[in-house]
Amino acid sequence: MNVDIFFLLSEFGERAVSFFSNSFFITAIKFFLFVYVMILLADIVMLFLLRGFSSDLKQALFAANRPLLLRSTVITRWEKIRTRLHSDNPSQYKVALLEADAFADEVLAGIGYIGATMGEKIENIVDGQLETKAMLVEAHQIRNRIVREPDFSPSKEEVEKWLEQYKKFFDELELF
Repeated sequence: MNVDIFFLLSEFGERAVSFFSNSFFITAIKFFLFVYVMILLADIVMLFLLRGFSSDLKQALFAANRPLLLRSTVITRWEKIRTRLHSDNPSQYKVALLEADAFADEVLAGIGYIGATMGEKIENIVDGQLETKAMLVEAHQIRNRIVREPDFSPSKEEVEKWLEQYKKFFDELELF
């Protein structure tokens, strides 16, 4: 008796392929596995979003944390600062800069920078952690001029420029 093993294997292979391609049971299993994989992928994406993946990425790349603030709270506070520019009173412009600097100080403290003053916190920022460090230093120096020089009276345009520097700092931290 002469049995061709290759013929049997090829016949078995063809029948197996035919079974797997034409079977309703296998098609149903493929469908349920596809749905299961999609649900798992959606869960992974939601976990990344809920956990704050962007702040983890920023922590890994720049060694800087992201403060825990609600976006709506930040926007409301920033708009309150910006409304001071609608006044014709130059002292309101100074107050807007002082409030923006205090807000930036709170944010730096929330990130984890230590120091008794804003200047000390800025000094503790390692070069490369924040791209807006130089702008923050410049804006803080203007705040110091406002506090130390009573006759210093910036124009509305200058205040808008310095507030824009604070906004860039907040934008870098993804607060807006």
